[in-house]
Amino acid sequence: MTRLRNIGPEGHILAIGHLLFAGLFVLASIHHVERCIHVDSANQIFKWVQLDGVEVEAYRFAAIFPQLIVKVVRLFSVDLNTLLWVASVAHVLVPYIIFVLTAHVFRTPWIAAGCALAAVLCTRLTFYGIVLEANYLLCYPFLLAGVIHGPLRKGATAGTLLILALALFLVLAVHPVGFLVALFVIVLLWPRLPEQRTILVILGSVTVLWGGLARFLLPPSGYESGLYTAAAEGLDQVHRVSKLPSFDFLVGHTWHYTTHYLPLWALLVVLSVLLIRRRDIRVLAITWAGVVGYTALNVFTYHAGETAMMMEKNFLPLATLVALPLLLAVGDLRSRWQSWAAVAFLAVSFIQFRGISFASKPARERVMKISALVSEVRARGVRKAVVLERTLDDGGLHIHWALAFETMLYSAREGAESCVTVISSTDPPVIPPGKNVELSPFDARFHASDLDKRYFQLPETAYVLIPDLDAGHLR
Repeated sequence: MTRLRNIGPEGHILAIGHLLFAGLFVLASIHHVERCIHVDSANQIFKWVQLDGVEVEAYRFAAIFPQLIVKVVRLFSVDLNTLLWVASVAHVLVPYIIFVLTAHVFRTPWIAAGCALAAVLCTRLTFYGIVLEANYLLCYPFLLAGVIHGPLRKGATAGTLLILALALFLVLAVHPVGFLVALFVIVLLWPRLPEQRTILVILGSVTVLWGGLARFLLPPSGYESGLYTAAAEGLDQVHRVSKLPSFDFLVGHTWHYTTHYLPLWALLVVLSVLLIRRRDIRVLAITWAGVVGYTALNVFTYHAGETAMMMEKNFLPLATLVALPLLLAVGDLRSRWQSWAAVAFLAVSFIQFRGISFASKPARERVMKISALVSEVRARGVRKAVVLERTLDDGGLHIHWALAFETMLYSAREGAESCVTVISSTDPPVIPPGKNVELSPFDARFHASDLDKRYFQLPETAYVLIPDLDAGHLR
């Protein structure tokens, strides 16, 4: 007990942070199938296992680290189920490494605590959408903040500047709105580093230039281009903002459908009170400008609505915009108040962690439907099947574009020779005969003859249409 008292409030909060990440590792391990065999995740992880080299999706260069870990483990020819487990755990390992670096290497414990809090503050369904790049905006900005507030504060050595450049690149190159979050971090820390203003001006200038030029240097995908158009269209909806699906999602999941965002807004109020009492109006203005601006951006961009997981993904960075200034403010408090903050930190972490655990249900239900679909196809002696979309929808299995990869990954876990793939079709399709039939109509790189036989084995035959599949078997 004496030793626990001696480590102080910041030590207690860091200990809670370690325990929180340990819990996330456990969830990632238990639910590795649900996290990997889920639409976008299945599509990307299939390519990590199947293809040589590194796959960079839509120029998101900074999102490759879990993939690299999977590629390294793949060199040892481990089974597919192990690779799926590695992919799931690796997506928790990346933020945990940043937590450890900021806490114990850069010696910025309050920024590390913010990283731990941000990992769960706005996360629920998105824990089961592991390849969504917005997840990295919950950790990379804290690495940037840790370098600025730690090593850079002590001196602008060549090594520090190199690490700083890398940290900034990670934030900028992981998501189109990364530059906004990076700019928030730089402006927020501006008052704390009067001796390094020149470096911060350079960082801010590079960030703004990236935000203005990246779209032209790195052409956006069709999906991303559609979001730019949607954002412009959303501005025409200002007069009816309270009726937009995106606004309803945010408000509804604060106190109507769930209370998922209630801790976020409560902590924002606590932060505001702390800053007002200290008369730190500058940081108060920066924080509210960031939160309100980012919220408005996503409310108008996604004014037409999205799936629940994608809607949650859009608001993930709000956790960073609140957790970082909040924990910096807590770090400035007296020890007695920091002790109370540690209690609140524990309570919020537990509540949000519990929500993440319960949110496994939709992902688990989808995997169960995929399992039932694979079993039904196998029962008919089919390895490459086409099923009508209306049948899948009637069975409660929606979003079909990655179904080929979901069914392959799920079935191949039992062995490469057990591999089955299913694609969907709106109308009865014309089934192409012969060899080298595409695995998915969206990617011509994957043919039965080209599959890595260690993990996936499919016959070089035509797909078989199953028009009479009973949707009731999927429920």
